[in-house]
Amino acid sequence: MQSATLKKEAKKAIDKLSEEKVRVAIDFIDYLKEKEEMEATLEILSSRELMAQIGEAEKDIKKGKLHEFVSWKKVKRNV
Repeated sequence: MQSATLKKEAKKAIDKLSEEKVRVAIDFIDYLKEKEEMEATLEILSSRELMAQIGEAEKDIKKGKLHEFVSWKKVKRNV
């Protein structure tokens, strides 16, 4: 099932819940968001290659080599 369809189904289900159950659903959704963020963080931290790249970037920043980085404006445009 597509993401948009799943979200519509979730919204319909939430509309049928009592206020108390909606609060529980929100708490659970918050938990799922935090879990997903933690999993992504752990994936990065467990990658030697990514951690080496981050380390090199931090060194370059300290050395003032900011011209080697892509600006946030360009990143946002390409996302």
